[in-house]
Amino acid sequence: MILCIETATKNCSVAIVSDNRVIAQSAERADKFVHGERLHLLVQECMQTAGLDYSGIQGVCVGKGPGSYTGLRIGVSAAKGICYAAKLPLYSLPTLGCFDMTQVKGDEVIAVIDARRDEVYAQHWVRKEGVFHPASAVEAVIVTEKSWEHLANKQVQVIGDAAEKVRHLHGNSNWIYAENAYPSAKDMANLLDTPAMVKEDVAYFEPYYLKDFVALKSTKKLL
Repeated sequence: MILCIETATKNCSVAIVSDNRVIAQSAERADKFVHGERLHLLVQECMQTAGLDYSGIQGVCVGKGPGSYTGLRIGVSAAKGICYAAKLPLYSLPTLGCFDMTQVKGDEVIAVIDARRDEVYAQHWVRKEGVFHPASAVEAVIVTEKSWEHLANKQVQVIGDAAEKVRHLHGNSNWIYAENAYPSAKDMANLLDTPAMVKEDVAYFEPYYLKDFVALKSTKKLL
């Protein structure tokens, strides 16, 4: 049994997976991040649904990013806390692989997460022997007409909350867009026990932010 946690976007999600099968899941999506308030409650809901306590869990797997600085920090902190308390191993998966790719018709996927303005976090995935594998490094991409032009004539599914930013590219009818898709703990099940899953050091593991945190300036006037 693996407890999966994915919090890199506005979708805060938890799942319990056994032999790549989801046996319990819980998620909450909100425009305002509720991860700090809700994550531990979602974990409790999943554990109760599965009829488990931590003695029945063999490890914790967390989406390592990139994504929201705040969301990642909350998810990784929770995962590490559970591992410390229950003496469990910690694993990570790339957030850009934690989408539902089971309905993808072709063999090429570009996963994209909003990174604000004209930028997206992106990764190219390719299906081999029925399983999707990363075909590129994770990148912070400023979307231009040259983005992914080497895939312009292929059948590609663009998946993620930043798909709309990519829609204008190449004028290509071979590209399919899944705009309202978010990475989710339940979809981590397909990548467990693949090379994408990495065992981490609980003491030293940090999220993969990719970019430095930039605080937004307040619009409130000082008194």
